[in-house]
Amino acid sequence: KSLDDALERHPRNGRILVDDYLRVKGYEGSIWACGDAAVNEDGPPLPQLAQVARQQGIYLSSIFNGKQKEDEKPFHFFSLGSMAYVGDMKGIYDGTKVGEPGKEIKNPRITGLLALLMWRFAYWGRQTSLVNKVLIPMHWFKSFLFGRDISRF
Repeated sequence: KSLDDALERHPRNGRILVDDYLRVKGYEGSIWACGDAAVNEDGPPLPQLAQVARQQGIYLSSIFNGKQKEDEKPFHFFSLGSMAYVGDMKGIYDGTKVGEPGKEIKNPRITGLLALLMWRFAYWGRQTSLVNKVLIPMHWFKSFLFGRDISRF
């Protein structure tokens, strides 16, 4: 019997069941799960987005690095809203549900060039390497001048 078969799964979506501290049920203290692979039945449903997985990763790193005990403080997701580039130098930002689920702060929806600039600065600011921080604006400029490269090999 493999570990994959031994883990408790959600009956509807097959995701691994975790508690409030992202510990796999039945394996508390030895196995954790996060991101799209994990679901907490007792907490609010979390969207399957990169911002959830990133916050869960930061939370787990503080546990693994000994900055907090594994059951000291439960994981809480803080939504930053949703952003998207929709083409033609336009973007959208939906900030109507920013904050913890159930305690959201109402912010406006923003569209157009301002939303695109917000999306690009947010994306660029999340890059961790200097190489990416230099190359990404260069790719954006190239796309602006020549259009998207749609060729295939």
